[in-house]
Amino acid sequence: MEPTERARIEREVWARARSRVRAKLGFAWHFAVFVLINLGLYAINRSYTPHSAWFVWPLGGWGLALAFHALAVFQGSGLSEELLEAEVRRELSRRGLS
Repeated sequence: MEPTERARIEREVWARARSRVRAKLGFAWHFAVFVLINLGLYAINRSYTPHSAWFVWPLGGWGLALAFHALAVFQGSGLSEELLEAEVRRELSRRGLS
């Protein structure tokens, strides 16, 4: 492997790692804001309108969005990268470069 190619690969690996870390930090912030805001909504609901539990609607909708965000960050990208790497290995093997 040429030194320039090795450097290019290392840059790609670092870029992917940075991207993954940013995605995980983004999810952590999303989760923290979700918890704080929904605790506030619960407190407001119980203080001003205890006879009606309206806080469950934003909690449920936002919770569903948070679940999709978690899937995209922790499951989706890993799965697609695994499929991509498997396809690259097959193609390299087919060309006799593995």
